[in-house]
Amino acid sequence: MSLFSRKKSISVQTIRRLPQYLRVLYDWHGYGRELASSTELAEETQVPAIVIKKDLQAVGAPSKMRAGFKIRGTITAIENFLGWDNLNKAFLVGTGHLGAALLGFSGFKNHGLEIVAAFDTHPERVGHEIHGVQVYHTAQLKSVIEEKKLKIAVLTVPGAAAQGITDTLVACGIKAIWNFAPVKLAVPKGVAVQQEDIASGLAELCARLKAR
Repeated sequence: MSLFSRKKSISVQTIRRLPQYLRVLYDWHGYGRELASSTELAEETQVPAIVIKKDLQAVGAPSKMRAGFKIRGTITAIENFLGWDNLNKAFLVGTGHLGAALLGFSGFKNHGLEIVAAFDTHPERVGHEIHGVQVYHTAQLKSVIEEKKLKIAVLTVPGAAAQGITDTLVACGIKAIWNFAPVKLAVPKGVAVQQEDIASGLAELCARLKAR
């Protein structure tokens, strides 16, 4: 089975669990451990051991008979599957409080993402840097995207502006959008959108708190 077909067959739920395993494996690797069992990972992640075993086997994690998974090899297998072993250059549109906070988060590089440009229309932000990232006017989107050969956008604009910006991004050839705006985006086939719904996450947290 090719890597492409294997990725197509793995569920979204599995993909979302993989970073949980990585966090634990990074720590154990730092301590010098070489092997990890699915039972041990289950204790750390609260994911059933049988699910962990299937997830890791699906991404090709190497194992040793009856001893568990090889930690270094498993880290490499997961990073390769997620594409974190290659740094993807991205840009951010909307440098308000949330956008500026994301620009200041250095951990993205550990997950295969580097934000190399930002865009806004606010005169006090355009032409300056935020956390070392140059802020351009949104009118420059097409030229900067082409110059830097960017394919991934991080959208942190108000909901009312999100679809219009998205249409511009698609016209510029953008194929992946990480959307933090509180609206569902309409995009053509072939453009991937990852929606981060902060309100829904907060609602779930509050409901769980109330239930306790």
